[in-house]
Amino acid sequence: MAKACMLCKRPLSDPESVDRGLGPVCWAKVQAEAERAEDEAREWQCLLPFEGNVVLKRENGRVLTNVPHTIVRHSPTGFAWGYGGSGPADLALNILLLYTDEEAADRLYQRFKWEFVSRVPPEGGVIKGETIRAWLEEQKEVDF
Repeated sequence: MAKACMLCKRPLSDPESVDRGLGPVCWAKVQAEAERAEDEAREWQCLLPFEGNVVLKRENGRVLTNVPHTIVRHSPTGFAWGYGGSGPADLALNILLLYTDEEAADRLYQRFKWEFVSRVPPEGGVIKGETIRAWLEEQKEVDF
């Protein structure tokens, strides 16, 4: 039985493709995506190290931030802000992970998204670390 490409499920005949498990077109797509991810990682790393404030900005249509995309729950295509969608949800979750434990971040990120991330202007901005810490303290008093 012929081996099939792991992505498109087409039969593979070339020995190199069989070894990889990917046909040439799918392999090129995977390589291009890996290069894009490396480029993005290099771009946001220019804003590291993280020193307490969350920095969000856009340059040439690309999102730059000092928040690593540690957990991808809603948006595999990356972070966003200025509205209440999946990109802002992942950004809110990953911001809170910089300030608190995973359980608290998981419990609070949707609220944080609406109170902070959805309100950042499209061009970006800064969410001050002291503001985030104060907000987290306030949340301890809120009964879920």
